[in-house]
Amino acid sequence: MFTWDEEKNLLNKKKHGLYLSEVLDVFHDTHSLEIYDAEHSSIEEDRFITLGRLHDMIIVFVVAADKDGNTQIITARKATPKEKELYYANYKRETRGN
Repeated sequence: MFTWDEEKNLLNKKKHGLYLSEVLDVFHDTHSLEIYDAEHSSIEEDRFITLGRLHDMIIVFVVAADKDGNTQIITARKATPKEKELYYANYKRETRGN
């Protein structure tokens, strides 16, 4: 199950143009790339960055954490050119079977 703070949902839309509630497709992208976010994780919370496709068109950067067995979405935005590069490199590696 996915959760998010409703106030952050509205702020994220204002700041990044995406509601947290609309990025769930990223977690169903079979070629998504998940990276442990050591810089923002703590003893109390492990955070993960997921790079994946939204609506099969837009590459999105999503930060989430495990909260009581649920995936809490913390922030989401369109990926930077470098992040897109990482996603497509992973995509090519996976589709070639390497």
